[in-house]
Amino acid sequence: MKHYPHHLDLQPAMHAQGTVRLPGSKSISNRILLLAALAQGTTRIMDLLASDDTHVMLMALQSLGVKWEQIDDTQNY
Repeated sequence: MKHYPHHLDLQPAMHAQGTVRLPGSKSISNRILLLAALAQGTTRIMDLLASDDTHVMLMALQSLGVKWEQIDDTQNY
């Protein structure tokens, strides 16, 4: 059985870049939309969970001036 620390101290990063693949979840999908809205530049989101909650979040972000584009008929943005 693995034991994980109760906390992990991380040093602040000045720049982060990479790819993260997460399992589908309404909570995670809405959180990634918020993080993407706060990020500078363009964020690509692949396989966003299709749900009413996610759609409402997309509409709310759009009403706040966040620009997003769905790629073809996929769950990629």
